[in-house]
Amino acid sequence: MTLQQMEYIVALDKYRHFVLAAEACGVTQPTLSAMIQKLEEELDVKIFNRDRKNITPTRIGEKIIRQAQIVLNETQCIKEVVADETDSMNGNLRIGILPTIAPYLVPDFIHHFRKTYPHVSLFIDEKENKSLLQELHYGNLDIILTTPPEDLNGLLEIPVYTEKFVAYFSEACDQAKSCIANGTLPPEQMWILKEGHCVPNGGMNFCKNKDIGNHIYEAGSIETLIKIVDRNGGYTIIPELHIASLTEKQKAHVLPLQANPPAQRHVSILIKEDFIRERMVNAVIDTLKSIIPASMLEKRLSSHSVKLRHTQKQ
Repeated sequence: MTLQQMEYIVALDKYRHFVLAAEACGVTQPTLSAMIQKLEEELDVKIFNRDRKNITPTRIGEKIIRQAQIVLNETQCIKEVVADETDSMNGNLRIGILPTIAPYLVPDFIHHFRKTYPHVSLFIDEKENKSLLQELHYGNLDIILTTPPEDLNGLLEIPVYTEKFVAYFSEACDQAKSCIANGTLPPEQMWILKEGHCVPNGGMNFCKNKDIGNHIYEAGSIETLIKIVDRNGGYTIIPELHIASLTEKQKAHVLPLQANPPAQRHVSILIKEDFIRERMVNAVIDTLKSIIPASMLEKRLSSHSVKLRHTQKQ
């Protein structure tokens, strides 16, 4: 069994087509087919079901492919550990981020990170929290930026910033404005995000309670919610970082939320506990510090770099 064979089965699982998988691996289709068949003979199992129309992994093939992906990821890490110890960082960095965080961070993050670390190949993927955690555990992502789960389950958390939520109300909705100012949120006038993009606060978990909010349309983005409110009345809940994207007229329709506990979300970097690329973690943090307002940042990040426990000298 070789790393090359592992690369081939991972590619075939991705493309589900021998010719496309071979092109991605830079070999001929007969070579790829022969090497995969040789691996199946060595393991004495069938990794793929093959017919004229479909190529799908067998049940045991799925497990073999997943393990092969982990091995390939770990192999790449060896190269990247060496790169982290050189004067000029290079290699690959795969970051996952929540869709409700991405619009406020990703555009500036790409600009600043690529300018400062031009030799690092950056990949950023938006996924909901469950998928982010799964991809991180499988080794398909190096770092995720998200609201941390209650059970870290073998992950290391680095708190980055805390963001308040505010109410955005329609110009024509005086009743909602009055209620919000008095500390109440009229549920029948509230437009909400779809499930999976909830406000992570036990006291204001709107979208898990299907009795709260207007469910005519459950939006997938904050921008869509704001347009709905502007056109149809009512109000919605938006993160503090979105205020900068509003027009001056729209900013007049923002009110703080009088909630207890406070309506806010804690955003953290999550990595696997055995992640050892300390310089890369600090490169990400330094880039985020140049984007996020200082008042929102975790205080410890302002004066200290992150030290991963297993990289410290004894």
